[in-house]
Amino acid sequence: MITFEHVTKRYGERLALDSVSWHMDEGECVVFLGHSGAGKTTLLRLVTHETHPTAGTVTVGTFRGPRLARAKRALLRRTLGIIYEDFRLLNDRTVFENVALAVRITGRFVDAEVVPRVLYALEEAGLQQKQGAFPSELSAGERQRAAIARAIVNRPAVILADEPTGALERHSAGEVVALLKRIHAEGAALLLVTTRPGVAEAMGGRILRLDDGRLAGEGAPPATAAATTATVTAAARATLAQAPPSAGAASTTVAEPPGGASAMPPPGPAGPAPGAAPGGAP
Repeated sequence: MITFEHVTKRYGERLALDSVSWHMDEGECVVFLGHSGAGKTTLLRLVTHETHPTAGTVTVGTFRGPRLARAKRALLRRTLGIIYEDFRLLNDRTVFENVALAVRITGRFVDAEVVPRVLYALEEAGLQQKQGAFPSELSAGERQRAAIARAIVNRPAVILADEPTGALERHSAGEVVALLKRIHAEGAALLLVTTRPGVAEAMGGRILRLDDGRLAGEGAPPATAAATTATVTAAARATLAQAPPSAGAASTTVAEPPGGASAMPPPGPAGPAPGAAPGGAP
């Protein structure tokens, strides 16, 4: 589904990614773990073609090449749902309106098409009671869940999450991780980048470590790769053990819709795989 072939990205003299190669299958969960400035956000921007590689090739579904024409970039982005660390909600719009805008951008304007999709996404994110609130009236965790609802409303084939727990305290971060895991379990591929070993471990997907623009252990023998994984696991446990619980923290389980997840089927078919007919937000 997503393949990087010896991808290098430079910003002037600064090397952001250095000959990075990796592959992600359809429906897979992949987590890139690395310190701030390691190249994680650059990697996501290459997937969305917001920026272009200096060398190498990025393939997303049937979209392949160092550069895509504007029309093809728009088609690609309609197959992706993007979650940002800083939420990027419109402060003068309600939660419902923020999520609905992602539907209307795809060309759906009739309420009969828009409203069921938005209500279903808000239900999945546990925000059905907050649909009339403005972002300023929400907690940080609720704002991130609203951003997640916006990302999934068009049922994209791939969810990209850029440090989705970076601005959250422990309890809210746990809620967001639980929600993302549930969305992935429903069939969407998930590509997440984070600086937090505890989050990487909790997601339960394949962990790749990015260090100063290079994949750690790249070209190393299996024993070295296994040692790297063991180090990540130990760091995750240490992070979770040291993090203080928030006051009055409740369960991090995201509530199912009444009657269970199957009681409320999606209002439309699942989003297309990259390269299929458009169905998501640009």
